[in-house]
Amino acid sequence: MLYKRLTLPIFALLATGAASPFEDSTALDRQVATHLNANIGDAGGALAPIDTKLRLKRCPGEVQLSATNNSAVMVSCPHLGWRIFVPVRRGPTGHSSSADRSGEFVVLRNQPLTLVVRRPSFSISYGVVAQKNGRIGDYIPVRSSRESKELMARVSGSGEVELVQ
Repeated sequence: MLYKRLTLPIFALLATGAASPFEDSTALDRQVATHLNANIGDAGGALAPIDTKLRLKRCPGEVQLSATNNSAVMVSCPHLGWRIFVPVRRGPTGHSSSADRSGEFVVLRNQPLTLVVRRPSFSISYGVVAQKNGRIGDYIPVRSSRESKELMARVSGSGEVELVQ
């Protein structure tokens, strides 16, 4: 009798709480693939799937996608204020026509860089190391030490990257 009393409420909770309070990363991957017209790993598509460990609150409205440049797509929820950048794999001829992106890397892998965080009332800068080569405008992973997490930063000049708000 006690067994039946405990199992019914548990099944009722499972049945009503089926919807997750977080965004489905595979659904976001599909939206990015549709936006870019290319699958994950293909030229012009996302470099890798969105990390399934991300716990982004479910957006009450539509998730917005916008191309930041040829190296990333911004996926954001303006209602909640979260945003992520999805790196894009370039094609064999995937160079932009802008003069800043002439094909020459201004940041090289393992190069020490200055990471700048700019806000309206202050700016902070500290040393990081590039994890990949990058041209001006590219988003590249950087780390402050081997033990630290990677951050995605935009190359803003020779030896300088910035976190974009």
